[in-house]
Amino acid sequence: MGLTGERTSTLLAQPCEAMRSTRHDLASPPRAIARSVRGQSLVELALTLPLLMVLMAGVVDLAHAFSVAGILANAAREGARYGETNPTDVDSIKTRVLEEAAGAPLTLIVGEVTVATDSGTTSGNPIHVTVTHDVDLLLAQALGLPRPTISRQATMVIF
Repeated sequence: MGLTGERTSTLLAQPCEAMRSTRHDLASPPRAIARSVRGQSLVELALTLPLLMVLMAGVVDLAHAFSVAGILANAAREGARYGETNPTDVDSIKTRVLEEAAGAPLTLIVGEVTVATDSGTTSGNPIHVTVTHDVDLLLAQALGLPRPTISRQATMVIF
């Protein structure tokens, strides 16, 4: 027959039927395969989740350490600024450092702040303020590692 007959409609109907059955088979796999895929996903999650959690804890710890380092640097700088006008008042310099850190908020103790005037307290000599702090990190506690110590120093010239 030609292109306009019964034969043409039969040829066109066959591919549609083939596509329908293929789509149906792909869309709904047998139950055993579906359970297998779900089990595989669960195993993958169980293997990767602890690694991702450790990675996230490391990112949080790194951010926390950088934040503490910035707070300590600002506190040391503020103490050195105060010390350049009052170099003999070491207690007030340490108090100023503690106040600056407390505003950040970071709790320091007086023993973590060191003030040094190596060349004396006369005008033109340097004053050094050093702040040291042990940082609590998630991974260090979880792995039983010692707490890392961060130290920052600021130096100014006495007026």
